[in-house]
Formats: sequence, C-alpha cells, structure tokens
Amino acid sequence: MRIINKSIRVIDYTTKKILKRSTPESFNEYVVELISHINNNINVRTYKTRSKTTQVIGSVLNILNSKENEDVIFDMTDSIADRLLRTEISAQERVGRMNINVKKGSLIQALLYDDNMDTYSYLLAKVEHSDFIDDYDFSFKTGFSKDKKTIWKSCLYDLCNPDADVFDVKVYSDTKAKFWSDGFLELDEIIDDEANTVKAFKAIDETLNRNIKNVSREDYTYIRNGFIAYIRNHDHIDYSTMISEVIGSYQPAEISQEKFNDFKNKLSQLPQNKGFDYQFTPIPSAINARIKQTYKVYNGIEIKITSEIPDIKNTIRAYQENNGTRYIRIKTNNEETYESFK
Repeated sequence: MRIINKSIRVIDYTTKKILKRSTPESFNEYVVELISHINNNINVRTYKTRSKTTQVIGSVLNILNSKENEDVIFDMTDSIADRLLRTEISAQERVGRMNINVKKGSLIQALLYDDNMDTYSYLLAKVEHSDFIDDYDFSFKTGFSKDKKTIWKSCLYDLCNPDADVFDVKVYSDTKAKFWSDGFLELDEIIDDEANTVKAFKAIDETLNRNIKNVSREDYTYIRNGFIAYIRNHDHIDYSTMISEVIGSYQPAEISQEKFNDFKNKLSQLPQNKGFDYQFTPIPSAINARIKQTYKVYNGIEIKITSEIPDIKNTIRAYQENNGTRYIRIKTNNEETYESFK
C-alpha cells in the first residue's frame, strides 16, 4: 500500500478552530503503521455512500482526480476537516447537557494506492493527539504516540471504481455515536441495527445449542443469560468485546477446556459466516421472542424465562436433599406470589 498524499488537522471544537500540521516524510512510518492497524481491525461495520455528491465523498473523488494538483488537494482536505469540526461542534452541543464530551483529537487523511490490485482507497482516521513533556527543554507539547495507536473512529473508502454511483465504506467507531457515520460521513448502513441484532443473537443461540446445550445444561444456561444481558444492557455492540466480556474469563462447569476453546473460536467466526456486522447498535425488542424459554419443573408446573436474569446463580438454583428429592429454589420479589406459596 503506497501513500499518494496525506494530511493532519487538529480538530478543536472548543475554540472552533482547525490547526494545520505539516507531514514530513518521516511521518510516513506512523501513517503506514496506522493503515496496517486499521486494515487488520475486523471490528468494523460496512456502509455505503448515499450519493457521490455528498461533501466528504465528493471531496475524496476530487482528491483522487487531482492527485498532482496540490492546491485542489489542500482545499479538499480542508473542506473535509471543516465538516468534521462543524459536526463535532453540533454533537458536543447535544451531549454536553449530559456531561459527555466528544473526544478531542486529530484527523488523519491519506489517499492510498495498492500496486498489486491497481486500486485506490481513501483513509480518514480520528486519532489520539495527547500532551507530553519534551525531555530536551521540559516544555509541554502535543503529539502522537509512536507505539500507541489510539484510534477512536476511522473509515476506509473503496475507490476501485471511481465512476461508480455508490461506494463501499468500512467504518470503525469506539462508541455508538452516529455523528461520525451519519452526520460527518453521510453514510447508510448496509445491514440495519435490527437485522444485525436478530442475526447476531440467532447465530450465538444456534452455536450454543449445537455445542454446549447437550454437553452441559448448566453452562448453556449461564452463557446464554450472559449474552442476553449484554445485548439488552449495552447501547453499542463491539462483537469481539462482547465475546471477551461474556465468556473471556468464564470457567465452564462441565465442559472440557478444549471443547470450550473450540466453542469460542466458532463464536469469533460468526459475523463473517452468518453475515452480520462486528459493530452495531442493539435493538433488544427485536429478540424478545427468541429470549423466551420454558422449563418443565413438575406435573402442571413450568418456569418461563422472558428476559435476562441478573445474578442468575443466586436467583435460581437446583439442589438435592439427602433423600434424593430434587428442588428448584427461586428468589422472588413479588409479594403476591410469595404469599400464594408461603
């Protein structure tokens, strides 16, 4: 991947200013590492442009068509940076009332050429631009960390056909904030949030049924409840993060470590195998019907689970008395139900 041109703009929505920074050849190494980091990041979502005339893609196409014209490139990169500044000002006005701040950072732009494929792509990345102390004169300065590639948001335009009416875009975001994909880039999802929610939960549930349920009902119940709770209580799903937080440190009760590792590997491959995005905003109501499960307890008695159960291990438990009689013990916070069986 060859860098045709690149730019850096520090976006400061508090002062409503864009600070230009030079990009010497020595900075190429950082940009190349950044591109590699983004290209290897599977936690992206696929979008498409709404029109080839919206501001960002229109500016990108002007840059592509004027690769040798530095004036055009300068104007178009400034136009894109100015749009991000205005978008961040607007976003901060909305979220500031909730004591939330849009992260301040720098916008890196780069036109890239793949010699092997003979195709172009365009990178936009908002990265951390942090303070540090210069060890020469001990003055405070700002800059990028060579080792720490902190990327908050990025997108990569596929420009394999510059004459197309619609362009595919891979987008990464560290939050659910739509100001990046919707307000700034003016993109539309290829798969909407509801479809992503349904596909993801269905795929996870089927994988649980095939690999865990028949081996360990206990592990199946706890893991399934963990995924339901995560989807229903997070406003942004990063699939890899979800897998890590739900089962990363989970210790199976009855499953061998080898089989459990195989199960985790199958889960990690679900997005590409089942056709849903690694990132999406969950729509919990879309999976209400799939969450419900009924357990037969005794003749004429069933337990119906309709949602996630907080602290499930201490809420519903099975136990057996010394004489072999088995029971299900369920914590209740319903006075009427409690009085009915007291």
